[in-house]
Amino acid sequence: MTKPMDREVVAAKVAIEEEWAYDRRVERLSWRQMRDRSALPVERGGLGYPLGISILQARADAYFEQIRGTLRVGVDERRARQEGEIDELIRLAIGDIKVARAAGDVKASADAELRLLRYQEREAKIFGTDSPQRIEAEVVTRDGVLDDLNAALVSLGRDPVETA
Repeated sequence: MTKPMDREVVAAKVAIEEEWAYDRRVERLSWRQMRDRSALPVERGGLGYPLGISILQARADAYFEQIRGTLRVGVDERRARQEGEIDELIRLAIGDIKVARAAGDVKASADAELRLLRYQEREAKIFGTDSPQRIEAEVVTRDGVLDDLNAALVSLGRDPVETA
């Protein structure tokens, strides 16, 4: 039979694993990367022992469920994060283009250029720069139209239209 102290130790260990797994997901590590990193010593960012992918998934999901109500990531924060990520991807693609061109590798250059274009398209969608240009239009009212009409009629020597 397990002692109450043993249960507390296990619960504390699970809580650490849940937070660790969730934090690695926020860092956008793959499940394989998380599995490999979990075995690293704590000083190097691991847990000190390996955890399987299914356990990591369960731990990350459990922690997310615990904190779901406290998460208040707004649109501005998400945009800021995505902007940073897209900027980094664009920098990497531009670097790859330069390296490929310097090496004379046409295929690698074309691949990097396509990646750059995809990143730029994604950026345009996120920030709304892919939408049509705004056209400033003059607001036309009934009275404004009648005033213009009457001015034209008077200039032609006609009587103005009476407004109701």
